[in-house]
Amino acid sequence: MTRISSKVIREAYKVSKLLPPLLRATKNLDLAKCELQWIKRELPKNKWTEAVIRRSNYEPLQYVLGSQPFGSLDILCRRNVLIPRWETEEWVTRLSDMIRQHIKDTTQLKILDACTGTGCISLLLHQKLSEEAKYKTDILGFDVSYDAVTLANDNLNKNEPSWSLEKSSVTFRKSNIFHWSLNDTAESFDLIVSNPPYITREEYSSPVTLEGVARSVKLYEPSLALIGQYEFYEKLVDITVSTNAKAFIFELGSNDQATYVEKQINSLAAGWKTKMYSDTADKIRCVLGWKKDTVWDFLVKF
Repeated sequence: MTRISSKVIREAYKVSKLLPPLLRATKNLDLAKCELQWIKRELPKNKWTEAVIRRSNYEPLQYVLGSQPFGSLDILCRRNVLIPRWETEEWVTRLSDMIRQHIKDTTQLKILDACTGTGCISLLLHQKLSEEAKYKTDILGFDVSYDAVTLANDNLNKNEPSWSLEKSSVTFRKSNIFHWSLNDTAESFDLIVSNPPYITREEYSSPVTLEGVARSVKLYEPSLALIGQYEFYEKLVDITVSTNAKAFIFELGSNDQATYVEKQINSLAAGWKTKMYSDTADKIRCVLGWKKDTVWDFLVKF
C-alpha cells in the first residue's frame, strides 16, 4: 500500500483543508488537486465537504459527481452500474468514424448493444451516426440489471430533447444474455457491439500491485458487470450468428478471449474474418469480425 508522507499532507493543507482527505483515495497530490477542482466546478459549495468525504472513502469520482464525459455526451453515473471508461469511448468513436467513411449515409443500420450498462455505447453511436451524419439507425440495448436499464433510459431521456428520433430509434430493455433467443426480436442486425463482463475471478481477487482490480472498483462498482470469461463471448457469438449479423466488435481483457471468439465464430459460420484491436495504451482491447465480401470489409483497417 502506498503511504503518503507528512510533507505531502502539509503541502495539501496549504492549498485547502479539503485536499488532504482526497489523498487517501488518489495517493497523489496533483491528482487530488485535479479532483478537488472537478468537485468545486461540478457541485454547489454546500456539497463540497460531503463529496470529499465520499471520495476519501474510495467512492469513484464519477459517482460523486453524478456523471462522466463520453465523447460529446455527458453520461449519468450511479452506483450499481459500471462507469464508462475512456478505452470504450475510444473504440466506439473509431468505429463510428470508420462507418461514416466507408458506408453510404443512405444505409439503414440496425445495431444490437449487449450488456449496455449506462447505455453509453448505444447513445454515442446514435449521436455520431444519426445526429451528426444523418444515418437512419435502429439501436437496441439490453442488460440483465434493472438498475442499468433504468439508468440507460435516463441517459436517453437526458439527451433526447436535443435529438431527432423520428427516423432513428434507441431502445433499452431488460434481458438476460444467457436467455436470449431469436424470438426476442423479429429483426436481424447489421452490427453487434458489446462491453461484457470480462475480468476473471482470479484477476478480480488479486492485489492491485499484481495488476488486480482497483479498490474503489471492488467497493463500489457491480461485480455483475465485471466478472466473466468465455461464457459471455460464447453467447455473443451465438447471438451474432442467429441474428444474421454482418459484423461485431466486443471489448475484452485478454488475448485468450480474443482467440476464443475467433475460434467460435469460425466453427459456427463460414466466411468470417476476424481481427484484434489494441487501444492507444497498446493493450488488447477488442476483437472484431465481419462477413467477407460485404460492405464491412473496411474493418480490416480498424
